[in-house]
Amino acid sequence: MSKANLLFGFTSLLMLLLSSYLSLVSSPIEKTQGVHQKIFYLHVPLAFLAYLAITLVFICSIMYLWKRTAHWDQVARVSAEIGIITTTLVLISGSLWGRPVWGAWWSWSDARLVTTLVMWLIYMAYLMLRSLGGFSEQTAKLASIIGILGFINVPITYFSVYLWTFLHPLPTLQSSDDRPENSILIPFLLSLFSYILFFLYIGYLRLQIERASDTLKNLKQRIYS
Repeated sequence: MSKANLLFGFTSLLMLLLSSYLSLVSSPIEKTQGVHQKIFYLHVPLAFLAYLAITLVFICSIMYLWKRTAHWDQVARVSAEIGIITTTLVLISGSLWGRPVWGAWWSWSDARLVTTLVMWLIYMAYLMLRSLGGFSEQTAKLASIIGILGFINVPITYFSVYLWTFLHPLPTLQSSDDRPENSILIPFLLSLFSYILFFLYIGYLRLQIERASDTLKNLKQRIYS
């Protein structure tokens, strides 16, 4: 591993530790929800990251079906894995946040919760297909179709709090009338940046492994053909 990669990894880890300290320790305790509100600094950045990863799956799936080059398929695979990890953490952190605030770990009547679960199931099916189908071109095509069609659920999930009113509150970061004060906003933005940086590094390492795996697979095919 090059020095630049090690520096990138060290920087991303340092930023993650710094943002965790500022958000979980240094940030003020919110008046209404108390200490439970601090899950916000984990839950919301991970949700943004999940949307970003799945959007990347969508774009790379289109590019693969168009160009038929392995690079786009590899990036789609890695992005789907990151999307599943972050969506899983979003569901877990949301339940931990909802229990003391809503009085329930889960509610099937909340559209945001249900559509997020559907998103998790779609991309879990995507990864299961990749795992069971192997490295064939047919598997890549089918996975790309799932990656494209599954993206339809992303805007539904995001706008669900505007379309249906249940337990989930409306976002306040986009509202000039109810924008969080700087003592909350700055740690949040730093957390968002640090999580993106950290998962970019993890994704880069995973992509190198994926490329090496594909190279080894092609080499074996040439030897035994």
